[in-house]
Amino acid sequence: MKINLSDIPEDGREYHWTRESKELDQVLIDVIDKNPYEAKFLVHPMNHRDFEISGSLKTLTKEQCSRCGIDFKFNIMEKFHSIIIPEQPQDRVGKYARVNHISESIESGPTVAEYPSNFMFDIGEYLHEVVALAVPFNPSPEEDSMGNCRECKIPVHEKTFNYNEELPKEDKPNPFAVLKNIKLQ
Repeated sequence: MKINLSDIPEDGREYHWTRESKELDQVLIDVIDKNPYEAKFLVHPMNHRDFEISGSLKTLTKEQCSRCGIDFKFNIMEKFHSIIIPEQPQDRVGKYARVNHISESIESGPTVAEYPSNFMFDIGEYLHEVVALAVPFNPSPEEDSMGNCRECKIPVHEKTFNYNEELPKEDKPNPFAVLKNIKLQ
């Protein structure tokens, strides 16, 4: 889903997209399946070529619990704020300045996204990445007021979630054992 940035009025344009309005159904199908979504955002021009986008996205993703392995729906309520700039050309020796690790990045402030020179910004791909980046490395359901998992009702703080599989031990003869019997002359 692309929006034409040159059509954005000076005071900006608000968007409100849901499963019922179907704007993002095809773009988000691989990350949220058929779960409902609601995207509210404002695109506002900063000058004749740079734009600001800010808003929120609420949806559910189908995940597997990192504790016990059951399937559950992970709740995503993500806010985003970005400056949209024209695509910057990179020569063959061009480099980007970036942080060494995600833990070193600053969490406050806007991010930067680029659009091609024709003023068509792919908002669908942008929102797809918002959802994909919101899913943690080890997703797990929320806990209830008693400290139990909301899905499987297991006490989270009293249980160790690990898996140990005993591998069968094979008694293979050492291939070098035959060297003991060799007599050198």
